[in-house]
Amino acid sequence: MRLMVFLAVWLLLQLLTPLRGLWALVMALLVSGAISFFLLNRQRDAMSGVVAGFFGRINDRIDASARAEDFDDLPEGQTQSEREAGDQDQGSGGLQGGDQPGSPRA
Repeated sequence: MRLMVFLAVWLLLQLLTPLRGLWALVMALLVSGAISFFLLNRQRDAMSGVVAGFFGRINDRIDASARAEDFDDLPEGQTQSEREAGDQDQGSGGLQGGDQPGSPRA
């Protein structure tokens, strides 16, 4: 549609004005851009909805695959909530006895 608007404006410029060559192309580009910004707004919104839906479904499939992969990695009989609780317990007890990373031991 954008190309058709551009060609229509360029043809009108060729027939109705003395502009030729590069100046006619530049003027047709500017005028058709302004026209298509308003004229093709509804089509642009519809197309963005289709594209957003397409990529949204791809993201949903990636998330579902990651969840399934995480579930497959669990040990026999352990649930996802049990694993997350265990991960939190391990993360809180990293250094013991006041040791600091990089500090010399006596």
